Amino acid sequence: MSVIRNKQRLLHLYRYLMENTDEEHQVTTNDLVQFLKQEDANASRKTVKDDIEILVKEGVDIITTKSYYNSYFIGERDFEIPEITFLVDSVEASVSLTEEKKQKMVEKLLRLLSGPQALKVRASTTGRPNHGAGSEQLYYTIDRITEAINENRKIEYQYLEYNALKEKVLSNSGNTVTLTPIAMMSDDDRYYLLGYNSKEHRVDAVRVDRMLRTRMVNEKADPDAKEIDLSKLIDGLFGMETGNETEVVLECSNDMMGAVIDRFGTDADTWKSTHDSFYVKKVIYESPSFYAWVFMHGGKIRIISPVSVVNGYMDMLRDNLRNEKRK
Repeated sequence: MSVIRNKQRLLHLYRYLMENTDEEHQVTTNDLVQFLKQEDANASRKTVKDDIEILVKEGVDIITTKSYYNSYFIGERDFEIPEITFLVDSVEASVSLTEEKKQKMVEKLLRLLSGPQALKVRASTTGRPNHGAGSEQLYYTIDRITEAINENRKIEYQYLEYNALKEKVLSNSGNTVTLTPIAMMSDDDRYYLLGYNSKEHRVDAVRVDRMLRTRMVNEKADPDAKEIDLSKLIDGLFGMETGNETEVVLECSNDMMGAVIDRFGTDADTWKSTHDSFYVKKVIYESPSFYAWVFMHGGKIRIISPVSVVNGYMDMLRDNLRNEKRK
């Protein structure tokens, strides 16, 4: 009986330290003895010292503050406060998850910290409302997709859309879609499946939270999917930029460098134009999404070349003005 109790004592001690201690909240040897006695475990100052030594040998980062009454706390954890804060905020920002799923995931993340640390994270995150409907089937869908990728098989699913009355309807008359799943990724707080559509010979980005009745089928994954370089397609897929690839030159105000780097990365070619502006050269997808990005900066970014992109931008502006006048 004492052997079992000793094993339980070690686990209880580990859990108590993880949940209650950090650098700002330390516990003494006597505190731990009292806790273990409350747990109906045989404990003394020596057993606590021995148990802590075992936990340290097993890789638990328990810091000892030397004094007349030694005190202890968990030092380095698998995840620190900034990392958990980032993860919690990412979960809360997702429109793919239901509020119930969000709360459960956040609670799991916070349990990786001490109680006082978890309170700090709660105070610093927004708990923003979910403006999306969220999906109850999301976990199931992700599981089926992951299984199919690992088994090198295709998936089949139905896709949910909304009509003009905000009613949920199945697209494609309810017919199923078959894809070779390649990978999943997050963009703009939504979760997507990248899948190869062999009928259309293209890669589709599909909202995972809108996939219904997803299942793995017996058909083997399309071998062409393995040859696709997704890094070259992501900008087009997630910017809704499905037009032709074109090299453009833009003239930008100096204060637009941050926006340019956010859009194109630090590897875009840039050089000075005037004292107040610079040029940038980059291959883009000629599309409404790119034009909208240029427009949103209020004239601080101008398209210089090629003429086809300049004309495309002007045509979009004229079409929008014409539509406004019709109202």
